[in-house]
Amino acid sequence: MFMKLSLVVYNLIIILNILSKVTSAAHADIYKNVRLGTRIVQTRFGRLQGIVLPLDNFKFLKPVEAFLAVPYATPPTKSNRFGPTRTPSPWDGIRKSDKFSAVCPQRLPEIQNEQEALKKMPKGRLEYLKRLLPFLQNQSEDCLYLNVFSPLHAAVQEKKLPVLVFIHGESFEWNSGNPYDGSVLASYADMIVVTLNYRLGILGFLNANPAPHIRARVANYGLMDQMAALHWIQQNIEKFGGNPSMITLAGHGTGAACIDFLMSSPSMVPGLFHRAILMSGSAYSSWALVEDPVIYAMKLAKEVNCTIPEDLVKDHELIVDCLRDLPLEDLFSADIQPPNFLSAFGPSVDGVVIRPGRSNQDLDESSRASKRNNANVGQYDLLISAVTGEALWRFSASDIQSGFEGDRRDKIIRTYVRNAYNYHLSEIFYTIITEYTDWERTNQHPIITRDSAVSALSDAQYVAPLVHTADLLTSTNGMQEGESPKCFFSVFDYQTKDGDYPQRMGTVHGEDLPYVFGAPLVDGFSHFPRNYTKSEIALSEAIMIYWSNFVRTGNPNEHHRQDTVLAASKERNRFRSITWEQYDPIHQKYLEVGMKPKMKNHFRAHQLSIWLRLIPEMHKLGAGMEDVLTRHNLFKNHDDMSLYDGHVRPDLYSRLPIFDENYKRRNNYSIEFNGITTMEPLALTTCIPISNLSGFAPTSATNSSDPSGFEGYTAYSTALSVTIAIGCSLLILNVLIFAGVYYQRDKTRLEVKSLQKQYQQRGGHQQSFDSIKHAHYHLGQTVVDVENHDTGALMEKSPHICSNSMQINVMKNNSPAQSATTTTTKVPIANNTAYKPRAEHVTIPIKNQPQQTAPQQQQQQQTFGRTETSFNNSGMMTLPKQNVHIPMSYSRNECMTMATLPRNSNLNNSAEQAGKQQVGNHVQRTQTLNRAQNNSSPMGHSHQKSCHSHLPTAAMSDL
Repeated sequence: MFMKLSLVVYNLIIILNILSKVTSAAHADIYKNVRLGTRIVQTRFGRLQGIVLPLDNFKFLKPVEAFLAVPYATPPTKSNRFGPTRTPSPWDGIRKSDKFSAVCPQRLPEIQNEQEALKKMPKGRLEYLKRLLPFLQNQSEDCLYLNVFSPLHAAVQEKKLPVLVFIHGESFEWNSGNPYDGSVLASYADMIVVTLNYRLGILGFLNANPAPHIRARVANYGLMDQMAALHWIQQNIEKFGGNPSMITLAGHGTGAACIDFLMSSPSMVPGLFHRAILMSGSAYSSWALVEDPVIYAMKLAKEVNCTIPEDLVKDHELIVDCLRDLPLEDLFSADIQPPNFLSAFGPSVDGVVIRPGRSNQDLDESSRASKRNNANVGQYDLLISAVTGEALWRFSASDIQSGFEGDRRDKIIRTYVRNAYNYHLSEIFYTIITEYTDWERTNQHPIITRDSAVSALSDAQYVAPLVHTADLLTSTNGMQEGESPKCFFSVFDYQTKDGDYPQRMGTVHGEDLPYVFGAPLVDGFSHFPRNYTKSEIALSEAIMIYWSNFVRTGNPNEHHRQDTVLAASKERNRFRSITWEQYDPIHQKYLEVGMKPKMKNHFRAHQLSIWLRLIPEMHKLGAGMEDVLTRHNLFKNHDDMSLYDGHVRPDLYSRLPIFDENYKRRNNYSIEFNGITTMEPLALTTCIPISNLSGFAPTSATNSSDPSGFEGYTAYSTALSVTIAIGCSLLILNVLIFAGVYYQRDKTRLEVKSLQKQYQQRGGHQQSFDSIKHAHYHLGQTVVDVENHDTGALMEKSPHICSNSMQINVMKNNSPAQSATTTTTKVPIANNTAYKPRAEHVTIPIKNQPQQTAPQQQQQQQTFGRTETSFNNSGMMTLPKQNVHIPMSYSRNECMTMATLPRNSNLNNSAEQAGKQQVGNHVQRTQTLNRAQNNSSPMGHSHQKSCHSHLPTAAMSDL
């Protein structure tokens, strides 16, 4: 039994090997069984004969006719090097277009030393380049050719097919259109696909003109090549079965940026194309526009020993002439490394193809409004596409595998900020770090830190510029209803199962291209990965249908194809129920393309807002503040290379352009990028003193020799400090006043509550405070110590109660221990009707007099001078207020002797003696009565009690 099972397994392995070899043979070469076509196509420049690709090994794919290496321009060799594109020369006879042409001269990435290469790129990127670079080995300056892929039936049918022209990406300095075979896309989508080569690098974008706004000269030769190819297509594509009025440009990466430049170029002839597809690229990316092209031209001239003219503005073409005569090997032997995230030789302002004033930082609203008024907006329907991990390919293999800490992330972001911006570098840097830090995590794992850095660079270099382009072209400002072009936005969020990158890394830049060109339908071809699942085949079908619908009508939702490879599969049905809605700047709807497609809105809205709104406004404000010191816009320790990751460019004030925006010449520039900036003198025939230059300050981060600038800065700082100090003082004063008022109010409220509570605890009725308080409290009188002539006598609380009265112990400088022997006064509350709220008198304690006999308790009336005194049973003596000597009232009962004076009375010696005499007479009359009462009290209890006050100390101090 075991032997039989082993035999079955062995036979199964053999069968699988055979099937794998057959499959490999099928997808390894879609040009298998290719034959020479029978059709002869007559173009304006000569006759062409192509080849037929049967594609009979693949279900539902129809044969395609391919015309390879069709010349669309004169070879840019010898005297045509660094020249505008010229139309091709006619040829005689039939030209066989059966193989690809050579690619344009280029310097390829170094991948021979894999260990060194992995320090600059992930392993997946290295594997991708190993498959791509073999297509780029055959190089020649005679490279301006295009490839046409047309369905075989297009030649005989009357209806003309739409045309898709693909502009390759990867870099402005290398790659070609040859590896992007359009046969599967043309067959499945039933349209004509065109790929092309254009000049790259030094030969395609050399610009030595320092003043393009004064003297325009063609320098974007690569863009001119693309325009020439579009002219050729417009004139000849109908012969291949294409519709010249239905041409769509599609580009990826740098190719998308080229298309973006063409859409806004003043040299672009209207009608050469009608729609555009931008994949992972825009003209507003940091790498898209070379802002200082003369720096690289000057360095190249030095490397190859070309003479630099004294008057560069007038004689810069001498440099171009020198480089034109050199061998191609010498040009590409010069090692010119651009700053990280930038390009050395790419599109730049030349005054012809790209108008002056264009900048990578023009992302603010005013710049968008200006471009809407000047550019060719409103003419092109637009489809934009991005992936979730655009910048992942820029990190090293160790970064991808293990992640990195915050210090390395800061270096990467700091390098990008320095190379991409000119003003407020520190503020922009900290804004980015703050936005892309997960503050909810207490521990920032290296993988999380890596992912945040990938997201930041992806948004900055790819997604935000794409969204800006969409916002610019779809704005309805100044347009009538219906005139605004249609725009559709998609985000590709799927990783190929058998792809180059590990799963859960996010979709990498370029990982959507195999699905666009239909590689899963033939199990891979060219440099694309192999081995796709059924779901991935369905995904590729859906993308090709969306593209073909957009190319035909400008709407990806129309004309859904029915005869698909997986017509009845559940994978295919997922896309049937989705309606791809238009993008607009308000709702920002987009289609998330993956195994579960869905419509969403506001892709990374919060993160993109800092790239599209906050940072552009900060940068714009910095550009408008000419009086700000140079060092304010630079990093701290700006020239410390240990703070960066890779090459950085010189700061704004020490590099070209020689002319600023006001066309004033600068007298120095820098051509070094690695290490600390090196300044070199530039010999000019006409020089303007630095002091006369508007908006230019050559002060570097380490130079502090500008006294006028520091003087103004010091004066400004002093005025600001004084203003802040005065403001803080007023704030503190207001706070203190408020605290005092609040404290006083709170203290009064607490005193009132205490009095009410004490009275209620003694059994009093519910009365208002005015009805229970002492009459003197109402007017705020002060208790006076008559003996010592002291109005600051201390009042203490006592827990004792004396005949339902409030008692006050008046003493001067006495301790609580002495209060037991101190004479007390008693303030009657309810039983004494002589105390009225409007009485104006103060209470004076007097010494107890000897007790009088009982017969003297009768009511008597005496007259002292003009003062009339009356006594009653309660022992109250009343003096008229107009008393000549000392007007006062006197009362006494069980445990208190009291006299009152009018308010504001002065207690002099004579008055004191007169008062004591009056009081003494009354005391003598009442002593006998008091003794009799004490003797007759029940149980022998004495009424001579300790009569201390129950008023709070704080309240009595108010009295």
